[in-house]
Amino acid sequence: MKAFTLVLTSLAIAVAGMAHGAEIDLNHIQRLGPVNQKSAAPLSKSAHADALRANFVAKLTQPDTTQPVLVFNQPLTWQSAVEKAEGEGWLAYQLPLSTQRFTQGTLKIKGLENPQVYLNGQLVKSADEVPLELANGDYQLIVLADGQQAEVPFSLDWQGNSDVDVLSFVKQDTHRVSAQQLFDAKTISSMQLSPNGKYLLQSTVEYSPSEGDKAISVTELRDVASNQVLYRWQDSLPQSSAFSTDSKQLAYVVGQQIVLLNIADLSLKVAADKVENVSGLHWYGDTLLFSWQKTFKADEKATSKRYQALEDRWSYWRNNSQIYQLDLASGAMRQLTESKQSSDLLDSDIRLGKLLLTRAVVDYAEPAHSLSQLVELDLATLSETLIGEYRTFGGALYGENGMFILAGPTFMDGLGKQDPALEVNDYDGQLYWRETKNQQVTALSKEFDPAITSMTAVAGRDLILSVIEGDFAPLYFFDKSQNKFSKIDTGVEMVDSFGIATDQALPTIVYAGTSATVPQQAYVMNIKSNRKLMLFDSKVTSYATTRLGQMEDFDFTNKQGQLIDGRVYLPVDYDATKKYPALVYYYGGTSPVGRNFSGRWPFNLWAAQGYVVYVLQPSGATGYGQAFSGRHVNAWGKHSADDIIEGTQAFLQAYTAVDPKKVGNMGASYGGFMTMYLATQTDIFAASMSHAGISNLSSYWGHGWWGYGYSGVASRGSFPWNNRELYVDQSPLYNADKITTPLLLIHGDADTNVPVGESHYMYTALKLLNKDVELVEFAGQDHQISARNIRFDWWDTTMAWFDLQLKGEPEWWNTLYPDTKK
Repeated sequence: MKAFTLVLTSLAIAVAGMAHGAEIDLNHIQRLGPVNQKSAAPLSKSAHADALRANFVAKLTQPDTTQPVLVFNQPLTWQSAVEKAEGEGWLAYQLPLSTQRFTQGTLKIKGLENPQVYLNGQLVKSADEVPLELANGDYQLIVLADGQQAEVPFSLDWQGNSDVDVLSFVKQDTHRVSAQQLFDAKTISSMQLSPNGKYLLQSTVEYSPSEGDKAISVTELRDVASNQVLYRWQDSLPQSSAFSTDSKQLAYVVGQQIVLLNIADLSLKVAADKVENVSGLHWYGDTLLFSWQKTFKADEKATSKRYQALEDRWSYWRNNSQIYQLDLASGAMRQLTESKQSSDLLDSDIRLGKLLLTRAVVDYAEPAHSLSQLVELDLATLSETLIGEYRTFGGALYGENGMFILAGPTFMDGLGKQDPALEVNDYDGQLYWRETKNQQVTALSKEFDPAITSMTAVAGRDLILSVIEGDFAPLYFFDKSQNKFSKIDTGVEMVDSFGIATDQALPTIVYAGTSATVPQQAYVMNIKSNRKLMLFDSKVTSYATTRLGQMEDFDFTNKQGQLIDGRVYLPVDYDATKKYPALVYYYGGTSPVGRNFSGRWPFNLWAAQGYVVYVLQPSGATGYGQAFSGRHVNAWGKHSADDIIEGTQAFLQAYTAVDPKKVGNMGASYGGFMTMYLATQTDIFAASMSHAGISNLSSYWGHGWWGYGYSGVASRGSFPWNNRELYVDQSPLYNADKITTPLLLIHGDADTNVPVGESHYMYTALKLLNKDVELVEFAGQDHQISARNIRFDWWDTTMAWFDLQLKGEPEWWNTLYPDTKK
């Protein structure tokens, strides 16, 4: 048992349990108080003691400890803990902790009355002995107490559970990024700009440990020029918000009401009441268009359900939404559409007196086994004109004397294909133009490699496009008169959300985004001048004292001569003379792994925990051109696996600090499939993790809610009865006997996209084959694990597995899953 004793009345302390017998620099240990009892009674005397402490500790954990803390007019400063504590009253101690691995033990406290132990601002326990379990990282320990015990010297004693449970107490000006930071930090979730560019509707989300999984969501109406808040919502957030075309009013849904906010005087008016399930507000002159859903109510007494279509597995499919119009002057409403299929509003043109609608029709005749109708509605007569029925339709907007259409390359018999003989991926979004006069459709983006994901019309004739360009997500301006695409210099690598002043020919835009190692920033920008003004900087608000490792681009050329894009995240304080374990991450499906700062896959956190992280974009991803993305179709791992294996080998040759025997790999969904498939193809990896992966292509195709539709693109024209080679030979399940790599399977037991059985099939096979396999299910979780506390459990499970397998550190895994036999 390793132990150390810290006695704060001595100038030098010998500490057992510290690596190499290092001593603590007492100048890094600080004390606040005692606080004069006349100024503040002992915290524990209050009926709301826990809340008082929590609020105070939140202030104490602020990074700047040089400024005095004013407690009821008594100025207090942090002092070196070696100085004698004068007076009586409650006090606080602050101590930096740092670990290089999962560490557990007990902190023992002597000499304080009613001590409370907080770790990174969160209460661990109120006791003289406090157990601690610390993941690899940096921490701030604070001990609050009602006072000092008479004649009992204050001391802290740490007893680790074993020789490896060692803490370091060297204070640093910065700290490694934590899981809590990445999840809890305030971020902008949406931005909406008024047509004239003067007003911004902005929504933010952040989390607090005291609120658990409940998000702290706020929406604000701001003046763009001053960035000042004009109006604020928190308890009842506005939904389906829409600025009027003259930018004088904001319409939104709250509860069962449609409300109008007059921006000039901030007065509110209820435009419609008792309108449940209303969404999609859209201004049309002085009226509002909206979608009104009629929810299907099943017979509660029924014990069976007759499926009407493949889509009937979707819980919402029998709901029906139609378009309505609200006259704001009179309050009168009328129904504009009536159909067995839901009608979705795409756009309106008040000059033409028409609306663009789309409807999804059940039709499995051809891949991708869905059919979209594009319909134009004449508001004067309520007559409809069917413009067309399309298999790869993504949206449409009115332009000047025509309309823009988003669709896949095979739209209208391959109109968007660069080469008629080319195999293409219909998730590779393309832009088209339909002329009003002759109804001729032309392809606009054949030579534009980025995949277009959304479009917004500006000044009625041009577009702002959101695209996927390699592993970047930028914005482009499309000039229709010149048929020219121009990248907007946003200064961020991944645009998360944006708003556009649609009245301006060269519009003002607002946007929020991140880069691989830069947290979220938000700007307002004039496209014409390219001038930017920062509106929000998460680095300042949430990461001011955070130390990140470096990120380096790392590309290689595969055997086919194709450049494969990638990047490498290095551990904090990386030393090329040392040896590190590594993690390889990929998706392998239709999309590249973007350069987001945070998200479900926290590359910066993995690097902070001592791993070199290699992220690559194997063949088949969109954003690299039609030929590259087309390699995804009818492949299911054939090309992607080769790229991942080649890339890992090239990575190991370039980064000699990585131990080639300690490399792990992981992926989710299609990436989870890739992980299982790779385990049947190579032993280059020492450990693998598959989250919500597909093990049996046939079962996913038939049972996943969207399996048949996705396979209509990814396996175009191939079915279990006509392409056994694809559905059997490419399924990891049918090759399970080839697997030798230890494999962790993680799955939500409520996953409807990739049903949990996909992991069970592989778990059963590997257990019967006596292979090294673990299965961890997360109760009630769907395809993505989003809830805060469960997200942390998921991240911990993943990293504990790799610590076990790649670092030879079983303690974290065995603590999480103590019944595991190793």
